[in-house]
Amino acid sequence: MHQTTHPSHARPARDLWRFLSRAASVAALTVCLFGANAQPAASPKPEQTRARVANLSERAVEKFLGRDYEGAAALLREALALKENNFVAWYNLACCLAAMERLDDAAQALVKAVEFGFVDAHQMRRDPSLAPLRQHPVYLELLGHWPQLLVARRDSGLLEAREFFPDRAYAEVIDERLRLAYRAAFDERAFALARADLDRVAAWATRNIFPDIMNEAASRDDAWVVVVLPRREDFMRWIASVYGADAVRGNSMIGGSYEHDAKRLVSIDLGSSLRHEFMHVLHWRSCTRLGQRHPVWIQEGLCSLVEDMDELPGGEMGPAPSWRTNIAKRLERIRALMPIEQLATMPQHRFTGQRPLANYSQARTVFLFVWQRGALARWYETYTAGFAQDPTGVTALEEALGMPIADINREYRAWLRDLPMVPETIEPGKASLGIEIESGSGEGPVVVTVDRRLRTMPDSAAALRPRDVITAIDGKATRDIAELVRVLGQYNVGDEVEVSYRRSRLHGQIRVRLVAR
Repeated sequence: MHQTTHPSHARPARDLWRFLSRAASVAALTVCLFGANAQPAASPKPEQTRARVANLSERAVEKFLGRDYEGAAALLREALALKENNFVAWYNLACCLAAMERLDDAAQALVKAVEFGFVDAHQMRRDPSLAPLRQHPVYLELLGHWPQLLVARRDSGLLEAREFFPDRAYAEVIDERLRLAYRAAFDERAFALARADLDRVAAWATRNIFPDIMNEAASRDDAWVVVVLPRREDFMRWIASVYGADAVRGNSMIGGSYEHDAKRLVSIDLGSSLRHEFMHVLHWRSCTRLGQRHPVWIQEGLCSLVEDMDELPGGEMGPAPSWRTNIAKRLERIRALMPIEQLATMPQHRFTGQRPLANYSQARTVFLFVWQRGALARWYETYTAGFAQDPTGVTALEEALGMPIADINREYRAWLRDLPMVPETIEPGKASLGIEIESGSGEGPVVVTVDRRLRTMPDSAAALRPRDVITAIDGKATRDIAELVRVLGQYNVGDEVEVSYRRSRLHGQIRVRLVAR
């Protein structure tokens, strides 16, 4: 039985409809918005209808827990009359009907749950509410065809993406290993580099957090995720439709989102936003297998780690200090950091609604601190094993780091004070490419002007031209201005670097001697 629901616009593919005409099925979703940087906008239905559905669902859960299954089922049917595609309500109705031994009716409710988006076989196998259905032929047939159902759901998600992002120039690629289905507007080279970047993120996550996340046998029941990498104008239209007009205004504009219900990831850039949201996909898969729902500080702290990464000795990638660590350092300086145990118990609406930049930054730096001490994998293993005893993660921190939380807070703050500040702007006299840039469309900053004094200098930025897209410095990706500034901050005036760029359809590299801004 599930106590919360979120809007789902999932629609089954035709193959799924055909399969479900022969067999009933169920799906239950442990609902959490991993990766969402804002709450979804109101559904197309009036606000009072949404409130009414939520109220009915909450009351149904209360009645179910009180074993008033008839009363719970009546409330769920009322909710479904208002919003038929609420697959969690269909699933909960199946639980009620199963508890009343109305197994065929329960199976039909499970059919509806799958039709409207359920894809969690792990929950289906674990849920004690479904115990009466375990030997039902429909239940068994469903599990026997689960891989085909997941592919049908993937194809349905791609169809939805084509409908919202209909340009035929978008490329589509299926990644079997990561279980991702891409629809991308970027050119072939940029797209290939972005996919390679996600491979590196998955490799880092496997080494440092989720050791079995890429295991082929364990992945068999993982849902596919549709990844859309749209043009900027298409992204703006999409984000406004999902999160409302306010989401595209001002400095708080959302850069990407993983919609868990729809199994869809959309990112405006190929850098930090894409890496962050992809980590949400991996984290969600881990939580689904474990049957756990981790608090928001863990969700966002872990996923923010991969926003900024550098190459380590030996060629591996690892999280790097960033503008978020700068925020945490400033908070520490003015004694505004909260104790970790307080951060760990913050509800989602406060974490994302009150001082979100501060909360995200502290969560990231706590896990950066743990990772730099080589204890992140040990923490996650300890945390998930003891989740029922302490879902906050604090006890696991104490065990992984071998000290009480008071000492962890003290060492964390001292470590934070010693971290270097990361450049957020190129100050006068600091190393620069000798160009003026503006935000691009997600592939990298765009050159606006080139300093005329550099045109006659050998090995200078004079070879760059307006409208060139700067994609990397010495092989380090620069997908946005913040990333470019951070990378340049590692060099001095006079250093030579290799600049990767795209000019229209052509890609190239040039050697540039950095000059003082």
